[in-house]
Amino acid sequence: MRSSIRLFLFCLASQPATVVVSCAAGTLDFNRDVQPILAGHCMECHGPDAAARKGKLRLDQGDGLTDDRGGHRIVVAGKPEESELISRITHADPEERMPPAEFAKKKPLKPEQIEILKRWIAEGAKYEKHWSLVPPANPAPPAVANSSWVEKPLDHFVLAAIEAAGQQPTSRADRRTLARRAWLDLHGLPPAAAEMQAFLLDNRPDAWPRLIDSLLASPRYGERWGRHWLDVARYSDSNGMDEDIAHPAAWRFRDYVIGAFNDDKPYDQFIVEQLAGDLLPAENPERTRAQTVGVGFLSVGPKMLACDDPEKMRRDIVDEQIDTTGRAFLGMTLGCARCHDHKFDPVSTADYYGLAGIFMSTKTLTKYSVVAQIYTYDLSDSEHKQRWAKIAELEKQRDKKETSAEDKSRLSAEIDVLRKDLPLPFDVIGVTENPTEDTPVHVRGDYLTLGETVPRRVPVALSATASQPEMPKAQSGRLELARWIASPENPFTARVIVNRVWRWHFGRGLVPTPDNFGTLGVRPTHPGLLDHLARRLVESGWSLKALHREIMVSATYRQSAVADRAAKEADPENALFARWQPRRVESEVVRDAILTKSGRLDLTMGGSMLKVRANAYVDQGKLAEYEKVLRRTVYLPVLRSSGYDSQNAFDFPDPALCEGDRRTSTVAPQALFLMNSPLVHESSKALADTMIEKTSGASARERAAWLVRHILDREATETERLRGETFLSGYAPGDEAATWSAFARVLFASNEFLYIE
Repeated sequence: MRSSIRLFLFCLASQPATVVVSCAAGTLDFNRDVQPILAGHCMECHGPDAAARKGKLRLDQGDGLTDDRGGHRIVVAGKPEESELISRITHADPEERMPPAEFAKKKPLKPEQIEILKRWIAEGAKYEKHWSLVPPANPAPPAVANSSWVEKPLDHFVLAAIEAAGQQPTSRADRRTLARRAWLDLHGLPPAAAEMQAFLLDNRPDAWPRLIDSLLASPRYGERWGRHWLDVARYSDSNGMDEDIAHPAAWRFRDYVIGAFNDDKPYDQFIVEQLAGDLLPAENPERTRAQTVGVGFLSVGPKMLACDDPEKMRRDIVDEQIDTTGRAFLGMTLGCARCHDHKFDPVSTADYYGLAGIFMSTKTLTKYSVVAQIYTYDLSDSEHKQRWAKIAELEKQRDKKETSAEDKSRLSAEIDVLRKDLPLPFDVIGVTENPTEDTPVHVRGDYLTLGETVPRRVPVALSATASQPEMPKAQSGRLELARWIASPENPFTARVIVNRVWRWHFGRGLVPTPDNFGTLGVRPTHPGLLDHLARRLVESGWSLKALHREIMVSATYRQSAVADRAAKEADPENALFARWQPRRVESEVVRDAILTKSGRLDLTMGGSMLKVRANAYVDQGKLAEYEKVLRRTVYLPVLRSSGYDSQNAFDFPDPALCEGDRRTSTVAPQALFLMNSPLVHESSKALADTMIEKTSGASARERAAWLVRHILDREATETERLRGETFLSGYAPGDEAATWSAFARVLFASNEFLYIE
């Protein structure tokens, strides 16, 4: 038995393979049809990781596959019958067949996958770069048969795929459904009855784009879409982990994100400020504050602050920053290369430590001893800094035991004078510069076992199209890294944010794995559309509001959710986007919508409820107190070690993780919350009282219709009116308030209220 050949093929990957699209007719596409098979069955043992590679064979690239290996070749282009690859995966002897028996039991190659590999070799065995490494193309909108359906260029791409599958898109949703969809989508709040009525009565041809523009212009938009980015940025007001200390200044980063969306800050600028805003030039203190607050992105992640090994703590923080930066902006799992070459993607250990040098040259903590403390800027005006320093000095004197009562009273009076009209310190958690250093490779991730020193750099394979930036000697290189990521030439950046926006609109991304554009991610269902929108984003000056308009005025977005059974069975996941896919609103929207409809929502923006000094431990017992504050949920403090039961029930994401694809579950605690929670009962009662006052003298049918119209944004059916009348007579005779409160609870718990249709 040839030992080098015995080892050369198909170790099973730990992740599931991408489903291969049927390719019965036409030429195979390597990225679509072949690469997922190799990634799912080969790359762990025959991929980029040199240390794990078996048989000196690398299958993530084509180099060497056609070389003579002692009388045989792995691949003979055009001749699958002479290729060792095919003979080994089809061998009759289990001892010779690949994958090895112990792996094949778990996940053998399927016959159709073997046929695809045969066809690929017969067609020349051409390798292509992974799709996400190739710069976005500029595809022309494809021709379609039903051109009258098309509203925007993006519709061509969607409709072409629908027609190729032998399907048809659904009809357009009615105006009321579309309006409610737009409000929930852009604001995370349902429309008021007057707002809905105004839109329904607007007969101008451009009423729909006018509505979108008005929604985008509202500050409610930034609160809704800023929350989406906070999921990605793993935002929290406390550290969590081993030492759950408070971040009382973290709210400034949250408000920065909300403001960035409301101001339509160009996305490339948004990237640079979050990674290196402290390094940007600024003409005045206001500009310095506006840019520096963005680097909270690198600080708000979880940290082990009581680690008794400061050097390990420092490197763990760097690792978390690298991993989050990669996932958030590039859709790449860069952190996988800390201990070894990435097993699936072209990111080497040297690439990782090239990035690590950038972040090792960055200070995140003011001290690395137990309990470590996070770096905080005081960006207050100089006069205010002096007054706060004086207050601290006076308070220290006042607290001394030997200070007399008379002196304490005098000191308190001085403090009161100094505090008058004094704004809070402009504290910002973030990062700053450390002495610049290049970092050696840590063998197996161990900083005590060092290899060759790697100059600070970005990953080599990822910089093939966006050129490798030159790192400065006197700075960390964060600014150069940020500008490289934000470059129009970077093949990942525009695609990743376009995909996130699409996913947040439709519930499913064009790339269904929004945080992973690598080999183990799922390839795009509509690659031409993804590239088209990525290029449009850059051409618009990186305007996310322009991207929203492009998507929302399309025929694709305005489809109805009503589709026949055959269409749903043919495409159960709606990968073709041939219909609107109803989805339940997120946890924040459940709460905010109930408060809105009950007239109880406080729309005060910004600021913090977390009244605690920096580095103090958080009090989880205050969560119930915070939740009673009737502001939008985005402003409630997020504690990483715990959470609000109502939010957790509706799938609030883990704030320790970069999360661009919230899951949606249906579990019993959701129903219990909607039936029993104080929020729902108090809101229902408030709404019932309002309704009774506004409909004095109305019949039970009319009141039932009022509640349906108010909560569900549509007219009540005759059946619903009758049920309201019946409910009034049977639920709590003589107690109208209790009856109508219960009726409102039923509507709040309905799928129609909880879903975006």
